[in-house]
Amino acid sequence: MSFGNKVRNLRTKNKLTQSDLASKLGVSTRTIYNYEKGNLFPKDIKVIKGLAEIFNVTTDYIMDEIDVNVMSEEESTFINSTKDNSGYKRKKEAEQLIEKTAAIFAGGTLSEEDQDKFFESITILYFDAKRKTRVKYVRQSSR
Repeated sequence: MSFGNKVRNLRTKNKLTQSDLASKLGVSTRTIYNYEKGNLFPKDIKVIKGLAEIFNVTTDYIMDEIDVNVMSEEESTFINSTKDNSGYKRKKEAEQLIEKTAAIFAGGTLSEEDQDKFFESITILYFDAKRKTRVKYVRQSSR
């Protein structure tokens, strides 16, 4: 189920109007309309957390079915490559990672200093993973 359909289903199940939900989240009714139509995805982690709290679901549930078409061409290429090389489960994990990371950098609850530390940690993980892959590849090729 798409993000928009989830929001609409959860909203109607909880007998809220778009205006009611907008008021609870601190966004405009037009924003809720665009979420439900699939024209917009929240970039602020506060909104995602707010949806999860209002509907008593997890943030993972809210973010589970992110459409690849809202991503940039580079992100879509990465996602498709991940699916081809590692399968559907890894593709879903890559999609979630990109969306969650984008939400963090889009003015979430982290300060700019914490965002810098997060980015630095991701960079260290990236180069560490490359180093480990290189070591593993060298070991296999030397056999």
